Amino acid sequence: MDRTELHTLLPHQGNALWLDCLLEHDALRIQGLSAWQHLTAFGNDASPCLLFEAAAQLCAAHGALYGEDSAIEMALVGKLSQLQLHHEPTERSGALLVAATQEALSPAGALYAFSIHANDHLLLDGKLLLVLVRA
Repeated sequence: MDRTELHTLLPHQGNALWLDCLLEHDALRIQGLSAWQHLTAFGNDASPCLLFEAAAQLCAAHGALYGEDSAIEMALVGKLSQLQLHHEPTERSGALLVAATQEALSPAGALYAFSIHANDHLLLDGKLLLVLVRA
């Protein structure tokens, strides 16, 4: 699924969409690609920890794909926890592999564990509590 199709799933449009494509997904897991360029607006020294936004969007896409219906009016991060930056890369280039696994689901939201890999190395991981507001 490319960016054009992602625009139909998520409320994020234009530069606000930090996902470049979805690679694979099932009822509990999802993987996609993001890129370093999404940090550009925050300056050259922007923390890679800000890439949690790409993971949040990936989780929202999962909610849209496997929720009761696919229309999401708004996706909100209810809580970000256990965020860990595993290394500070010397070069910020290449695709970022973003993966998430749904750990819990309730009518109020979903809990996901996520990871982001850069050049086959674990860059960042953590947990996201996502609230999906459906249309």
